[in-house]
Amino acid sequence: MIYTITLNPSLDRTIEVEELVYDDVNKVVEVKNIAGGKGIDISRVIKELGGQSVALGFIGGYNGLELEGRLINDGVICDFTRISDETKTNIIVYQRKKKLQTLLSTSGPEIRPLEIATFFNKIQDIPSDSYVVISGTTPKGMDENFFAQLITTLRGKGVKVFLDADEGALKRGVNAGPYLIKPNIHEFGRLVEKNIIDIDEILENAKPYKNVVEYIVVSMGVRGIIGISKNGNYHVIPPKVKVRSSAGAGDSLLAGIVFILNIGESFEDALILGVACGTSSTLNPGNNLCTKEDVDMIKKDVVVKKF
Repeated sequence: MIYTITLNPSLDRTIEVEELVYDDVNKVVEVKNIAGGKGIDISRVIKELGGQSVALGFIGGYNGLELEGRLINDGVICDFTRISDETKTNIIVYQRKKKLQTLLSTSGPEIRPLEIATFFNKIQDIPSDSYVVISGTTPKGMDENFFAQLITTLRGKGVKVFLDADEGALKRGVNAGPYLIKPNIHEFGRLVEKNIIDIDEILENAKPYKNVVEYIVVSMGVRGIIGISKNGNYHVIPPKVKVRSSAGAGDSLLAGIVFILNIGESFEDALILGVACGTSSTLNPGNNLCTKEDVDMIKKDVVVKKF
C-alpha cells in the first residue's frame, strides 16, 4: 500500500471571474473547492491512475472536515490526525479573459505536542512492505527535523520512503536515507549549495548521495527529468505541449513514479509514467491535475536517453 503524508494541507477555493475590475463589483462566474497539499495531490493522481493510497496528515475545524469529505467522495482513503486549530485555506482568483490567477494564502495551523505524538504513533503502525511519500513543508509547532525522524523510523521498519522537500527539511531528510528524493533543479541546487544549471552538474553533484539514497530524480521543467540510480542514469524528455498551468506538475510526476515502483516495475518505466503524468497536469488550469486519458496519450511520445 502507498501512504502519502501532508502535514500542512489546505482547502483550496478557486474563484473564477471574467476579468477583475478594481473598485467595482465583480461577478463570480464559478467557485470550486478542492482538497490541496502536495501529498494529497499525489493521492488524487494515484486514484486517477487506477491505484489506491492512504492520505495521512493533520486536519482541523470545518475546513478540515470539508477537505476530508471531498477526498472521501473522490474515492481517496483518509486517515488524518485531528487538530484543534483550523486547516488553512488558499483562495485562487482566476481571470478568464486574461488567463491570470492570483493566490491568496492564509496562515497555517499550529500543531501541538499531543497532536504530533498521536500522528507519530499512527505512523508506527504502517506495514513494513509499504511505500510512503513525505512531501511539502512542516507546519508551525513542528521542527523541520521531523521529516528525518519519520524517515529513520519508517526505514527501520523496512518501509520505502519517498521525499519531496526543500532546504533544511530536504538536507536533514536525505541524511536519514530515504528510498528516493525528488527535488526540482532549484531545490537540488540549494541541497548541494551550488547554482545548478545543466545535466552534467546534476550528475556530478549527485554522486555523494548515491550511497545514501537508492534513487534521485531531479525535475527540470520543460527539459524533463534526470533519474539517477546505481544501475544507470536517465534523461527523460516530455513532448512539447501547450502549458496552461504548472501547478501540481511535480506532484503528478512523483505520483506516477511511486505508482509504478509500488507494482514492481522498473525505475525507467516509473520515470516514463512520471513524466507523462507531470506533463498531462500542465494541460489543465489551476489545481486540476492529470487525467489518465491524457497520460496514456502523452506517454507514447516521451523520449528516454540512458547513459
